Amino acid sequence: MRHINIFFFAIAVAFLAACNPSQDKITIGYVQITQDPVLDAAKAGVFRALSDSGFVDGKNIKVLDNNAQGDLSLINTILQSLNSQNVDLIITNSTPCMLAATQAIRTTPVVFTVAFSPEQVGLKSTPANLYGVFDPLKVGEFTDMILECIPGLKRIGIPYNNAEPNAEYSVKVLSKEFSRRGITLITASVTSANDILQAGQYLASQQIDAMVVAADNTVYLGLPVLAKLASTEKIPLFVTDPLQAEKGAAIGFGANYDQWGYQAGLKAVDLLKGRVTSNPHIEPIIKYDLIINLKACSDQGLAVPETLTARATRIINK
Repeated sequence: MRHINIFFFAIAVAFLAACNPSQDKITIGYVQITQDPVLDAAKAGVFRALSDSGFVDGKNIKVLDNNAQGDLSLINTILQSLNSQNVDLIITNSTPCMLAATQAIRTTPVVFTVAFSPEQVGLKSTPANLYGVFDPLKVGEFTDMILECIPGLKRIGIPYNNAEPNAEYSVKVLSKEFSRRGITLITASVTSANDILQAGQYLASQQIDAMVVAADNTVYLGLPVLAKLASTEKIPLFVTDPLQAEKGAAIGFGANYDQWGYQAGLKAVDLLKGRVTSNPHIEPIIKYDLIINLKACSDQGLAVPETLTARATRIINK
């Protein structure tokens, strides 16, 4: 049945392309969890992939652009609205948006970016209409990087929003890795960006050697506040989203978000061109970045080893 649905979807797309493009455009619903430069980089990658393949908003596709502005409850409302408008394809940006789509969207193809895989966040099966690119989260390499900077590290603090499945998963797998390395993990819960300063102050009082933020949209919203505290307390701040180093984290290691979006965008292109069997439905990201903010490192009391700077894909000097 899935292949039959996909067959008719491809025929419908071809029919629309043959029609007058000014009147009959393929409609794509886009859903992003919040306004953030990192997520926006992935979004730009998605639509660049579409444009490079001839799918241009206003020309032969119509994009319904939606942002939940950090309100998790609004994601379902947006998806229900897109469903009622009978869009041809839905693109989600962030794990909460992807997960909500697996529940709300049953037949329309869904392509996700900037998310963990359904299995990583606890789904027992992957819906047949779900496609996308996920982050395997290389916790071993991430921990190696921290220990390369702080060889005697014993205690790490993580503020996180356990209402976000992506943040909860990240803390779970990092906790296992840290425990394996003999590192004690201290956590502090946040429910909104307003809680970040208090959570950071609590962690700083626990004699931690470093702070980590991992795949957490809520905490990333208030990262400049946490970075300022890290500088005051001389506690290095590491992140799994490299571009967050632009907001004041010392070092970030993880996915290249522009390429993550582009890779997911190619999935959307495959669907729109009827080439849905040419690639796996869901695959891991293929490009990682190591970004070092030298000023933040200095402010937070971190001496960066030359072995690390030599491997950096980008160094921020201001």
